[in-house]
Amino acid sequence: MTGLTQTLAEFVSGLSFTDIPSDVHPIVGRGFADCIAVMFLGRDEEAVTRLRAIARGMHGPARILFDQGQSSVEMAGLINGTAAQAVDFDDATLEGHPSAVLVPVALAVGEEMGASGRDLLTAYVAGYEIWAELLQRDTDKYHARGFHPTGLLGTLAAAACAASLYGLNAIQTRNALAIAASFASGLVANFGSMTKPLQTGHAAESGIRAARLAANGYTGAEDALEHRLGFLKAFSPEGRVNVDPQTKLGSDWAIVEKGLNIKLYPICYAAHRIIDAALDLREVSKVDPTRIRTVKASLGRAQASPLRCHEPTTKVDARFSGEFAVAAALIAGRVTIDEVRDEFVMRQDVQALMRNVSLELLDGRDPEDSLFSPADWVSIQLSDGETLRSDPVRHARGHAKNPASDEMLWDKFETCTRAVLGKEGSRNLFERTMELKNLASPSDMYRAFDDVTA
Repeated sequence: MTGLTQTLAEFVSGLSFTDIPSDVHPIVGRGFADCIAVMFLGRDEEAVTRLRAIARGMHGPARILFDQGQSSVEMAGLINGTAAQAVDFDDATLEGHPSAVLVPVALAVGEEMGASGRDLLTAYVAGYEIWAELLQRDTDKYHARGFHPTGLLGTLAAAACAASLYGLNAIQTRNALAIAASFASGLVANFGSMTKPLQTGHAAESGIRAARLAANGYTGAEDALEHRLGFLKAFSPEGRVNVDPQTKLGSDWAIVEKGLNIKLYPICYAAHRIIDAALDLREVSKVDPTRIRTVKASLGRAQASPLRCHEPTTKVDARFSGEFAVAAALIAGRVTIDEVRDEFVMRQDVQALMRNVSLELLDGRDPEDSLFSPADWVSIQLSDGETLRSDPVRHARGHAKNPASDEMLWDKFETCTRAVLGKEGSRNLFERTMELKNLASPSDMYRAFDDVTA
């Protein structure tokens, strides 16, 4: 009987562009555009510049951050993936960050292999579907045990993406997945440090390395995923996993059902619904922040686990703070990259309001996304005793079921890239990326960049 590892490998190795529904094409284009935008924004973060220093002097076929030299495909995956996560502004779906892993893999391996835009799209979908398939096989939540799903599932998804671009057969792909299963790692405890985005870059790097090893004859266990001592059982919080080899891969498409949740705030996605609630309440009530005595933000217990920084003093801390997210929204009336700065975080009024924000953790689960509560909301008690409460928020702005418009995505893209490209260059790169399937190769994207920076 064919096991689960083999079944997934056969799906990846057999997937072609013509198999993919046409309504998936714009989803992937948006994923590429959004990820490239945040790669530009993250390029000068310390977590990235330290990696760039390590790569200095290396040579290889893959570009680093468009114009920061070239290196091995593994190193390009590491640096570009880290940059994509460095400001925590990348898309958030499947309890992790799929594009921040898959786009750097596709760009690096695609450039090495001279892949077409259709090849890149196919490889991205292969990785996304493997991630989704493995995620839904566990009853419990990786976050609950301290595992970072992007580091775990993203590593196998990256291997699938790279295997697709390298054209590996089913046996080689099975080996790539098995190797990647041993490379998978990542801890929630490292959120709020440089290692959080590094875990994402490491997933991209490790997936590429697993595929390259498999292409050169390296082997892994035939049942590395489903074995009683394999990937699914080893990383499961409670061991309640489904290892049945039967899947609906290729008939039911997770990317159609789940899509991509585009972030509109550069903060951990767990806080986005309470940001929306706070912004809505501020707008409706016209509340003066100086009149606020206390704030209570109600959100799911499981989703709150990454929000581990309760007294942030830096922008890195603030990205993982529910208290900061709500205080920033109420004081500034927005949460943008201008608010997620050390200077704003340490403002006296921001620090004072954060101390009066409490998080109420809810045990209910959303039936469509059990990491989250059915809804989040914010309530405020004013200095005169009056209490204000927001409407419940189920789908944050930018969620696949409350999607960002193309114009909103363009605004984000321009904000992230204009310092390097200017408006015209940003628009040129944005349009080429959004029409990913029409690109002859990744060089078409790089050419749009080179035309501006030459």
